[in-house]
Amino acid sequence: MARLQTPPPRPPLSRDDFLFAIFRHKKIIIISTLLGLVAAVLVFFLYPPSYESRAKLLVRYVLDRSAIDSVDRTTSSNKNSDAAIGAEVEILTSWDLAVQVADAIGPKRILKNSSPPPTKEAAAAVISRRLQVTAQRGSNIIYIGYHHPEPELATQVLDELLSRYFIRHLEVHRSAGAFDFVTQQTDRLKTRLDQTEDGLKSLKGKIGIVSLTDGMASLGAERSRIEDQLHTAEADLAEQRARVEEMHLPLPTISNQPASKTPATKGTPALAAGASAPSPSAKVVDRYQTIVARLDQLRQSKLELLQKYTQGSVMVQAAQSQINQLESDRDSLQKQYPTLPAAAQGAGSTGSKLAENISEPARLAGLMARAQELRSRLGEVDVRIKQLTDAAPEIADLERRKEMEETTYKYFANTLEKARVDEALDPSKIPNISAVQRPTPPMLMTKQRNTWSMGLAGAGLIVGLAWALGRELILSQTVKRPSQLEAQLNASVFMTVPDLSRNGHDPASGRSSGHGSALTVKRSDGLAPWDPGHFIRRYSEAIRDRLGLFFELHKLHHKPKLVGVTSFTSGAGTSTIAAGLAAALSETNEGKVLLVDVSLGPEEVHPFFKGKPAYPLTTALQSPQPMDAAADNLYLAQGGQSHAGPAQLGLKKFFDLMPNLKASEFDYIIFDMPPLTSISQTWGMAAFMDKMLLVVEAEKSNRELIKRGYSKLMNERDNVSVILNKARTYLPKSLDNEI
Repeated sequence: MARLQTPPPRPPLSRDDFLFAIFRHKKIIIISTLLGLVAAVLVFFLYPPSYESRAKLLVRYVLDRSAIDSVDRTTSSNKNSDAAIGAEVEILTSWDLAVQVADAIGPKRILKNSSPPPTKEAAAAVISRRLQVTAQRGSNIIYIGYHHPEPELATQVLDELLSRYFIRHLEVHRSAGAFDFVTQQTDRLKTRLDQTEDGLKSLKGKIGIVSLTDGMASLGAERSRIEDQLHTAEADLAEQRARVEEMHLPLPTISNQPASKTPATKGTPALAAGASAPSPSAKVVDRYQTIVARLDQLRQSKLELLQKYTQGSVMVQAAQSQINQLESDRDSLQKQYPTLPAAAQGAGSTGSKLAENISEPARLAGLMARAQELRSRLGEVDVRIKQLTDAAPEIADLERRKEMEETTYKYFANTLEKARVDEALDPSKIPNISAVQRPTPPMLMTKQRNTWSMGLAGAGLIVGLAWALGRELILSQTVKRPSQLEAQLNASVFMTVPDLSRNGHDPASGRSSGHGSALTVKRSDGLAPWDPGHFIRRYSEAIRDRLGLFFELHKLHHKPKLVGVTSFTSGAGTSTIAAGLAAALSETNEGKVLLVDVSLGPEEVHPFFKGKPAYPLTTALQSPQPMDAAADNLYLAQGGQSHAGPAQLGLKKFFDLMPNLKASEFDYIIFDMPPLTSISQTWGMAAFMDKMLLVVEAEKSNRELIKRGYSKLMNERDNVSVILNKARTYLPKSLDNEI
């Protein structure tokens, strides 16, 4: 008898739900976490550095001072103190003070990378934005901080801010003209002194000196040293020239232009075309050997000079000029006497004497080049001395002006400071303010950078977890695990068939194992669902055993027993499970099993296994002729007639066939039914089944649809069991509590 099912309450979320969601979407969580870590690393290394300098001010109002005790006594209330602190904070953060600081330091220093020409207003805006002034309630300490990308500028801006603050404080709290004159004069002198110092610095930089006196002394000493070296070189040169003249050797010349080629000997006839080359005389051979030896000597001398002087020095160029002249002479002789190199090799015995005669002119050439270089250097020193002498009056004038302006500026600065101290000692006009902490050295600010980095690193993990949990626990309404199905239906799952395929496909064939005709579903390797090698067999055998237990417990011993297999959607695996169950029941040797395909009509029927046909249901039930078995004790039938279209086995025809079903010789009749839809005949046929198996496809079947469909079937007859098909597990075995 059908009974109404009370819908169970929605189960609360458990630990397994969260773990399943996390492990199912672990790739998204890992990718999101890695992206967060990459962003955190980029922020950590690319975040622009900022340095901060801090200072503290003590603000106290002096109400009474003893004539004997010089210690200040404060009797102001907390309310007055907070008001005073607030006033000082406003002065520190005022726009006027920021403009003064920007003007004193210079907009170009504060805004170095500004594309338009920086103004003091823009620089003041930057100072105001980076300045932090705080004060705790009930305290008379003001905390000041300024951060800037340049460490030196952070301390300099804060130091200038405090100096300008005291002046601005006096202007606010005192009479309007108390320090106007002294302050204006001090600022004017400071500006003039800066201009004088800049002019003096520019002039000295142009000449290349630091001090006029030191520059003159240095150039004079250098000129004396060069003159001494030149005198020594000229003496050595005269001595060497006399030695060369005494040896009757040719005197070398120092010139930047290559020497003229030696003219051809008069009277030497030109060689006719095809004539033999003339033989060189002994004098020509000696001359050729002298040129070759001298070339070697000069090249060695040039290498020694390059170790001391540059390529463009006078001595090196003089040596190169002599080398060029000798090479020209050598080439001229070789062109005139082609056999000259061979003839010169035979006269090698006289080489040592020639080398000795050549070394003396080479040394004379070196001394001449050295003397010429010293004269050039002496001329350069004289030019610099002349430049320094010409600029000396202007430099001396600027130095005297700087000294006078510096003395005047110090006088006005001391006067201004003295006036400030005198006015500060008057308790009726100004409160006592002192710097508890002067601007500290710049410190690298890492708190904001680290906060951003840690936030991005954690945000990647949080976003991944939120996406996984939100998609799995809130947005997704499908059934994925047996525990969810049991909690949803308040009934145990009859069997869970895992998804053994990759991406929902059979790993052996690559084809979907979804809903289709039991007469047409088979694998690419030729195995039918009732073959021993088919993957569904071990699960269908377990379903068979549990089905037999159900029949025994409910004392269902009549024949045939009708078992219906259906689902909510196509592709849920109904046909495969039905065929596998029929094959498993046929192996018990308890009788014949008939597998009936209710879903398809005759136009889709074709031989299923080794050419054996599937018979119409009426033929299978009434034909006196024996049918061909698809396997031992297993027979196939279809629900439609030869003239019918798809799914033509309606309820009326099914009712008409009931007497034949009960009188048939089959022990089990398995019905592969169409999916449960609003017009499906499965709803009516389910009431006549001894057992209904409802196949639920994991991760695709909707929870509410399963709940309503299961309740409706249970209202028809209390014999419905659920099979969860294509279930996937994502948790490790140590955390998986599913059975």
